[in-house]
Amino acid sequence: MFNLIAEAESAERQHRKKLQELMDQTKCILRIASAYVTDTQLLSDLKGREVHLLTYISRMDLITGASSLESLIKLVKAGVQCGYISDGPRLHAKVYMFDDQSAVVSSANLTRRALDENLEVGIHLCGPAVAQLVDWFELLWAKATELDLATLADWALEIKAERAEYSQLKKTLEKRPPLSHGQTAKIVELFESASRFFLCNTNRRNSHEDEKRMHDLGYAVAWERFSFPKHMQMVEKGDAILMFAKGLGIIGIGVAKGKCEILEPGDSGRVALYETREWRVPVNWLVWKGDKDAFSVKSRNGTFFDVSEEYPAGLRETIKEHFLRLV
Repeated sequence: MFNLIAEAESAERQHRKKLQELMDQTKCILRIASAYVTDTQLLSDLKGREVHLLTYISRMDLITGASSLESLIKLVKAGVQCGYISDGPRLHAKVYMFDDQSAVVSSANLTRRALDENLEVGIHLCGPAVAQLVDWFELLWAKATELDLATLADWALEIKAERAEYSQLKKTLEKRPPLSHGQTAKIVELFESASRFFLCNTNRRNSHEDEKRMHDLGYAVAWERFSFPKHMQMVEKGDAILMFAKGLGIIGIGVAKGKCEILEPGDSGRVALYETREWRVPVNWLVWKGDKDAFSVKSRNGTFFDVSEEYPAGLRETIKEHFLRLV
């Protein structure tokens, strides 16, 4: 059995109301898995109940405020037991479990924006599925690292300068005129609408000419012996392509115009005349900058791979803002 929880414009907020109602009925333990955390109001009155909050924390999330250091500190001080994951697959779930009686599975994170502004949707369910969700949570909870006030204080000092720099960048961007058309609008649209983000190595260390021809001919290219060929075959029209120059970072952003093409040695129209097959994705480049304007970011070794989860929303937002300043 389940009931729908759906937000609508100009209506009473359903998620906060329902979650609060279920919390008030909880007698022993409340379990929450949330990708991001900024809200403290919902958990402000624990009334003797045990609360386990599981989240994912990355440096960029804390710098951008996708998850709030101040909110996490307040929750820990209030008695919430917080556990976090910071490596491996990203925790992207939003699940609220009330004892072992019921649960809410939703698009809504434990954030002020999700609970008070966004058009979120979720379901409230009871029955055997709740026990399965609790088991899923407990497996992750056992692997999580406890989040304490000392760790949070260390993080606050460590990223203080970066947070100030990001805050200034946001203020600068907010002063820009509204976007209506042109290159900037296309970049914004891509980052808001793309389902997946792929990173392609420009092959700069082997050939500057290959990199230039990728730009001039409008292709993201790899040659036969490379890592993650299946990722290249996953690309669909409208996906975002980020071009990565080894030792520099991201220098170009484009939108895929279609699926991967494979050319044999000797075929006409190739980007490079190597004696291997050429794998390539046709791309409309929205921005391509010189070395001094590259966006510095770490990347694992590989020629072409899916970074949709590896580059979370906070990092993608920073990449977008970096290049918007340059157009």
